[in-house]
Amino acid sequence: MRPSHRRTIAVLSALTLATAAATTAVVLHLPQEDNDRAARITAFLQAPNTTATTRETTGQQREFTLEVHKITTEIAPGVNVEQWAYSFPGQKPTVPGPEIRVQQGDHVTIHFKNTHDQPHTVHLHGVARLAQQMDGLTDVMPGEEALYEFVATDPGTFAYHCHYQTYLHADMGMYGAIVVEPRDPSTKVWQSEHTLILDEWDSRQNPKAPVHHSEPNYFLVNGRSFPLIPDITIPEGQTSLLRMVNMGEELHSWHLHGNSFLVLAKDGYPLPQPERLDTLAIAPGERIDILVKGRDGSFPFHDHIVRDVTNNGIYPGGMHLMLKGGPALDPYGRLSTGPSMHAHTAQPTAEAHDHDHEHAGAPGIVPHGDPAHNDVYDHLPANSPIKVVNIRNFAFDQPELHVKVGTKVAWVNRDAVGHSVTAGQPGGAPGARAFDSSNEAKGLPSMLEQGEAWTYTFTKKGTFAYYCLPHTNMTAKVIVE
Repeated sequence: MRPSHRRTIAVLSALTLATAAATTAVVLHLPQEDNDRAARITAFLQAPNTTATTRETTGQQREFTLEVHKITTEIAPGVNVEQWAYSFPGQKPTVPGPEIRVQQGDHVTIHFKNTHDQPHTVHLHGVARLAQQMDGLTDVMPGEEALYEFVATDPGTFAYHCHYQTYLHADMGMYGAIVVEPRDPSTKVWQSEHTLILDEWDSRQNPKAPVHHSEPNYFLVNGRSFPLIPDITIPEGQTSLLRMVNMGEELHSWHLHGNSFLVLAKDGYPLPQPERLDTLAIAPGERIDILVKGRDGSFPFHDHIVRDVTNNGIYPGGMHLMLKGGPALDPYGRLSTGPSMHAHTAQPTAEAHDHDHEHAGAPGIVPHGDPAHNDVYDHLPANSPIKVVNIRNFAFDQPELHVKVGTKVAWVNRDAVGHSVTAGQPGGAPGARAFDSSNEAKGLPSMLEQGEAWTYTFTKKGTFAYYCLPHTNMTAKVIVE
């Protein structure tokens, strides 16, 4: 179930307060961590806890209008689902909804127009000191409007979502981020920001079903699953703030390869002692701000729960993206221009094999980091006897290639994950395949990794269908005339 978003506040009795006052002198002599704890408790007790009124406005008057629309979105390659999306008037509705970004001290007004055929609300998740009637608990019927307002007293990362039948409406995509920037810009030690909203999705769910039972099979970041999630570029020498918001029903465990990050805040409140980690757990409804320094190379940033990096059970997919910085260095401090290009070649009656010699005018095994050969198939002339099929974004870029007998075809993997070029239809017996870039027939599966190429010469007429072994939705064919 989704979080109820209610805060439970322990109320100290008069006796507890009296005891605390009586022991103040003792606390001063406790270890530093106990002093820090006492100071935090005191700060919490002394902080204002009444509804923030417009008299506390120190910034601007900010007004936003939200509508609701039914949309269809491609959340993974070839997977289109119905969603319910917030939007600003005149802008394309999306999931997540538009980010509401204001400054600390601003008086914020949200005009909500229910342009959908279902009742909805807007709950301001995590925003403190709201008036009760502004908490998004009153249903707004189709065609009706509502007004929400608050004073942005605290900087941080918050959220909004529909609170009518939350288990269904938030599941359909009705959520977005609220960012309150600090009043003092000098506190920002980062050069860029990125908001990452996490959610799970059941592509089979029917919002009209009498009983809603979600069994997620796609795992989304900002409404998309890998490989549709854009990578994040943080140039070496710069720092970026990642605002992570979990609007799903499940806990996620995010891990950054090759680097670490600093946890600055949780649920909109700064940590007294920021924590350096490379893996963090983020619970449903939780928001965590982390600081990441750009570095040389390109590193995965993903959920470490195995199921959550799949698309309908097929790996890779789900909550996975890359953090990219400057060009990578090798262990000796030398600049690397990218992955090496291995050219694998097969003949019609032979298994694929590596060549360490020149072959058809192109090098076989290319030295790592050699800029002259890293992209040997990128600039072939139009009349070249070699035809190239690029593997990119989990697809063969030429689904139907027409060639003459004797033509050599090169498949080049441009993706960050391994693929194969395997003749036949998914599920076919290994021994019956006309060609296969992998060694599965020998019991030794081997994929084309990023930057690798594999070639095959077609010596007979016919139609040759092929696919990728680990990603069977990737299919294409070569027609030899």
